[in-house]
Amino acid sequence: MTTADSQIEFVLRGKMEGVEITPSTISFPRFNEFNQQVEAFISGSEKIKLDEVKVSVEPGSYLLRTALPLMVMASLESDLKRLQREDSLGEVDPKRAEVIAKWQARSKANADLSHVIRPLDGKSLKPIELSVHTDYRMGEIVPWVKVEKYLFGTVMDMGGVQKANVHIRLDDSGQVVRIGTNQGYLKNNSNDRLYQKVLVRVEAEQHFRTGELRNLRLLAFEDYAPVYDEAALDRFAAAGRAAWADVPDAAQWVHQLRGSAVL
Repeated sequence: MTTADSQIEFVLRGKMEGVEITPSTISFPRFNEFNQQVEAFISGSEKIKLDEVKVSVEPGSYLLRTALPLMVMASLESDLKRLQREDSLGEVDPKRAEVIAKWQARSKANADLSHVIRPLDGKSLKPIELSVHTDYRMGEIVPWVKVEKYLFGTVMDMGGVQKANVHIRLDDSGQVVRIGTNQGYLKNNSNDRLYQKVLVRVEAEQHFRTGELRNLRLLAFEDYAPVYDEAALDRFAAAGRAAWADVPDAAQWVHQLRGSAVL
């Protein structure tokens, strides 16, 4: 750990089947689940790379202490501040809100169980506890709003035995999204689209802070058939090269015309 690292403890405490949870008594599935949820909470929807995050298991229930580099903590800190209020789930990163909701639901189902997020940076952040007594909720802000959008990408998969859907790899982000539809629509509109570029109109829910989409539903494949004359394009490129052949430095020439110097 460096002096710039911020430490946050994630604690799972209480009893499972009457046995106190400690590093030596925690079950392997519970160990994996909690660690993965901590990882999801830290990385959030941005899926921040955590290669430089260091962890240690400390005494005291099951306590995972993390040392977060400055860039990771910068992404996390604003949500930790929001979580000082129990009506803030609609305002925080949706992946973090999902973890908080799961921990609270688990504690509501087992009154002996609680989850604690404890910043150790000496700032004004108080521990965040999820227990049978807490009431983390959405509050007045509705984080997900209904939208219609156009998406462009490559069809990676389509169909389904029970629930039909289309998987598209988006050109702008590389993300693969799953878009729900029905078998009848695909049967009448497939047109051998697999591994082809498509433009689709969808309805979805979009998070007001992150722009994340969920519950995508296909409205239509839109007509999209970009064409160009490759031979003509080559001719234009050749003509351009010939026209500029006697200009040794095109950028310098343009700047001279403008009366400015090349930086």
